[in-house]
Amino acid sequence: MKKQLILILSLILLVGLTAAILIFVNNAENERFAEEARLAEAKVLTSVNSNQIDRIEIDTKEEVYSAFLDETGIWSLENETDFEINTYYLNSVAAQLSALTASDIICPIAEANLADYGLDDPITITLYAGEQPYTLNVGKLSATQEFYYVTMEGRDEIFGVSTEYADFLNISKNSLKSIYILRNSDSAVNSVTLEAHGETVYSISLNDEGIWTMQYPIETTDKLNAAEASSIVTVIRQMIVDKFGDENVSEDKLADYGFDDPEYVFTFTQENGESTTLLAKDYEEADGTFVELICVETGQIFFMESNYTSFLQAAPEELFIDRLYSCSINEIESIDIEWNDRENAKFTIDKENKKYTLNGVSIEDIGIEAVDLLDDFYRKLQAVNIDTFVKDSPVSDTSSPDISVTYNRIDGESINVSYYEVSEDTLAAYVNGEYSHFTLTKKNFTARDGVYDYYDQLLDITGLD
Repeated sequence: MKKQLILILSLILLVGLTAAILIFVNNAENERFAEEARLAEAKVLTSVNSNQIDRIEIDTKEEVYSAFLDETGIWSLENETDFEINTYYLNSVAAQLSALTASDIICPIAEANLADYGLDDPITITLYAGEQPYTLNVGKLSATQEFYYVTMEGRDEIFGVSTEYADFLNISKNSLKSIYILRNSDSAVNSVTLEAHGETVYSISLNDEGIWTMQYPIETTDKLNAAEASSIVTVIRQMIVDKFGDENVSEDKLADYGFDDPEYVFTFTQENGESTTLLAKDYEEADGTFVELICVETGQIFFMESNYTSFLQAAPEELFIDRLYSCSINEIESIDIEWNDRENAKFTIDKENKKYTLNGVSIEDIGIEAVDLLDDFYRKLQAVNIDTFVKDSPVSDTSSPDISVTYNRIDGESINVSYYEVSEDTLAAYVNGEYSHFTLTKKNFTARDGVYDYYDQLLDITGLD
């Protein structure tokens, strides 16, 4: 009986001890959760609806900028500035800093030497939601470069805020500058000129009818590819600065920065009379490299990633229509072809009645395969592409064409496209006796699936080989 009593008392003691331990552990867990919640709440620096922020004041240590939302909901500066402001950036500042949480609480301000944290002379950013201010003081980067030291007006601690917010904490004058090179997007671009390595590459402009024309390297409207000209304007509208350099560099100081003899000069004008001239140093197009440029009109030096500066290395060929002559086969009555190393050809084409001949032999009588082959041959003939711009003809006045193609249209017009041998691999192209200013590779004709290949198949299928 005595042993049973001892056992019962031991069990009661064990149960009580276990309960006490559970209560202790539960209380400790609750305290831990409460402490974590307290710390999480303590790390919240700002929590306000970004749409309520209507003013931002920024002290960059060099100057104080005061931005406000105007009546149209666009950010403007009260300051008079020598630069266009980046309204999108100010939107981002309001959005990012209106809900800001620190990654760490460093120490109480009272126990700190503010100079150790760069907080004795901080960048100060104040967001105003109506009359309510939220002021952040931004110090230097931590030794690990993982966070900035920050204090919040009305709070007693120094906080660590992740460098993910670097663009919105480490604010300078350059942060506020518009990253777009086009200074007035409301005025249309009406002329563009590119010079490279001391020579003009091209010069184009809109004429009085709003049609793009070329002034250099040749004067032309019909040969200029209007879509390519419009693409250049799109590039101009999308040009953005990756990094800013020195500002207010006057023209007499260009040599000090290596821009007195630039490798590239890119100039465009706008209908409002503004002109923008960009000078660029030489560079190699490679991933991760930056091209240094200056805008002459503003004196602003800036950098663009080389992947986005292909507009500086454009060739005149890119601006021309790449076909010498283009016409639907439905509009052709006959084609006469003379060439030195093939039997000359006379095609007659009556698409409406589906009747075709090659040198008098009926193609439709041979079958659909022969008709399809004629269509393929015509497409290949039309697909002959110009290659390299050569301003002056490399062909002597006494030369005869190696290939002459005359398209006789249903409307009575005839267009002749002739090719003259320039070298073993190159032909110069003429249209109606006028030099096209372009040469092209012979492979358009001689390569597998080239013009000759399809013509030889036609000779074979018609029995004319």
